[in-house]
Amino acid sequence: MRLVVAVLEPYQLDSVRQALAEVHVTRLSIADAHGYGICHQSMLSQQVVIEVAVNDDFVDRTLSTIRAALVTEHSLGSDRLYTLPMTDAVQIYREVRGPEAI
Repeated sequence: MRLVVAVLEPYQLDSVRQALAEVHVTRLSIADAHGYGICHQSMLSQQVVIEVAVNDDFVDRTLSTIRAALVTEHSLGSDRLYTLPMTDAVQIYREVRGPEAI
């Protein structure tokens, strides 16, 4: 299991979300964030964070879909994509753990 975290510009959210839905990745969390870095060195910029927990067989599909959706000529270059190992997942309402909970 992996946690995929994508940091992107707000205008890219809909295209990434729709692209993920097309490859059957539909359970995700979206949060507002502020970034401070290479493209915006002197001020904070508004960003969006998407978090997706996926089983191992969905990792490559999820990463390539997000990357393809973010590669546009209008991108500011501040997009980031991370993968983190997950040791467990818990679906509280059904008391299910592990890969089945994702």
